[in-house]
Amino acid sequence: MDFDPSVGREIQKRRPALVVSRREYALQTGFVAVCPITHGQQRLAEKGLLVPVSSDKVDGAVNPFQLYTFDFRMRNAQKITRMDTQCFQKVVQLYQYIFGDT
Repeated sequence: MDFDPSVGREIQKRRPALVVSRREYALQTGFVAVCPITHGQQRLAEKGLLVPVSSDKVDGAVNPFQLYTFDFRMRNAQKITRMDTQCFQKVVQLYQYIFGDT
């Protein structure tokens, strides 16, 4: 996913991302909600607030604190792999921490 243009401390450049929105949302709107996968942000990693990705195709950790919606066609999105269920559940748990129980 192309994260540029970006401003301030936003994630930059082309990098992998975890799509957290449903397929139906993408089909109806042309958008996807994503979290970047990064190697930085050591402070969040030390607090357990990043989710390490265990894949032979993607290296890094999901940052659920930077949620973006993008036009996936204009951002040149490409599917790389599928995240295992256990890692995805950790991302969901962090969203419950961020947004609370709704």
